[in-house]
Amino acid sequence: MARFNHLKGVFGLLPTPYSEDYDILTPDLRAAADFCCRSGQHGIVWPVMVGEFYFLGEEERIRNLDAVLETVNGRLPVVFGCSGISVPQVLLFARAAQKAGADAIIAMSPARTNAAIAMEMFQRMADAYDGPIILQNAATYAPLNGEQIATLLEKVPGIEYVKEERPPGPKHIAEVQRLVGDRVKTIFGGFGGRHMPDELRRGANGCMPACELADLLAKVIESWWAGDQAGARDLHRRLLPLIVLENHPFMRYLLKRRGVFTSTIERAPAGPEGLDAEDKRELSILLEAVANEVTSFPFGAE
Repeated sequence: MARFNHLKGVFGLLPTPYSEDYDILTPDLRAAADFCCRSGQHGIVWPVMVGEFYFLGEEERIRNLDAVLETVNGRLPVVFGCSGISVPQVLLFARAAQKAGADAIIAMSPARTNAAIAMEMFQRMADAYDGPIILQNAATYAPLNGEQIATLLEKVPGIEYVKEERPPGPKHIAEVQRLVGDRVKTIFGGFGGRHMPDELRRGANGCMPACELADLLAKVIESWWAGDQAGARDLHRRLLPLIVLENHPFMRYLLKRRGVFTSTIERAPAGPEGLDAEDKRELSILLEAVANEVTSFPFGAE
């Protein structure tokens, strides 16, 4: 029996931390999973785009899934990202999730495929994994239109959730809600949470942003659930200047300032996206607008 019958809310995406030798730094990954549990987030996802799945080997990815599940120990639902460079690799990860006991899986079809291959892939995933499947519908990975999603849900009952992030996000959230809202448990938004209030208004009931600020986005959605839309929008407006600056160096830097990561090493050079002293100073100024909302893991010094 599934440990979690209905996934909803803010599911933090874990960035993948690396050591000086560019290996996955498992203690930091465990710390990020624990941070999600202890800071009030509603679920955990690893690895998707935020976790740089495209940089990770098969063995290290599966081994670290076990580490995340062990750390979480049932406190939150853990969603394993199965996206890969080919359909066989996606299925390998789906079988690994089945063996490890992940609470759900999520995937996009491989890059440069088409809608037909994407639909076939999800059908085959349901044969490899018997838990809930989240269809990630991203713009650059063979996105499906609303009618194709509806057809796929008829064929694959195991798809219980949709993460819809074709731009413009809110309009496509509304399309999915109109066509299949009665057949999925939750529609999740993406884009780092930048459109969250509009997505909630149009039918979403969850979001999957990077985890370093996801505890505050969890407060946004909880205020919305409580009927305080004005309060939700106020906090969201204060978070937006931070969200629009988000990239991988930003995520790692904030997790280090919050005492979660010990390393900010990138597996691929950050180049101009890296943070300089003035970037860090600007982030400190922007963090002042939300610092009082933080109830655990406060922002440390630059």
